[in-house]
Amino acid sequence: MPVKKSDFARAATRKGFRETRSGHHIYYRYETPDGKLCPYINTHVSHGGGKDISDSLLSEMTHQMNFDKKADLIAFIECTFSKEKYFDHLKKGVIK
Repeated sequence: MPVKKSDFARAATRKGFRETRSGHHIYYRYETPDGKLCPYINTHVSHGGGKDISDSLLSEMTHQMNFDKKADLIAFIECTFSKEKYFDHLKKGVIK
């Protein structure tokens, strides 16, 4: 099920991702609560190509954002996966 780029952008920036625009892409890099950019947690979407993020791109983003399954990414976008819950999830694996 495709997701609107604007919905993803709103959720990501509210939950610790810093948005930067360069060329044809919008990049999202995770910023820890202490203000450090995490080099392992990042993703991007294209400026063009419509207003939705396709299922195949959502699958790639799931791995880039260190989620176990796409349903977790969807919950993150729909705001049922909180900023604190995401940080706790990252502390179990990527962030020490």
